[in-house]
Amino acid sequence: MYVEFSLPRDAAGQAALYVNQILTRELNCWADQHGIVYIAKNIKYTRRVTFDTDSTYSFFALTWSPKSTTFQSYLLDYRLIEPMNRL
Repeated sequence: MYVEFSLPRDAAGQAALYVNQILTRELNCWADQHGIVYIAKNIKYTRRVTFDTDSTYSFFALTWSPKSTTFQSYLLDYRLIEPMNRL
């Protein structure tokens, strides 16, 4: 399972870079506040975040409240994805 955030596709990638920086800062603040370790990686214009345990995804959905008002629509619009080919 993972959390997926979409990044903007305009401005030749500059907007995506900026939103990615804000998202990284907000994720770090959230993880530090709750003592949670996460792994994040970018795939094209998406940012994928994974946690060690499945229960953390529910906790994330309940507690994710970014403080930044810049590009907030990208910070709040995420999806919880369950891959079909999971072993």
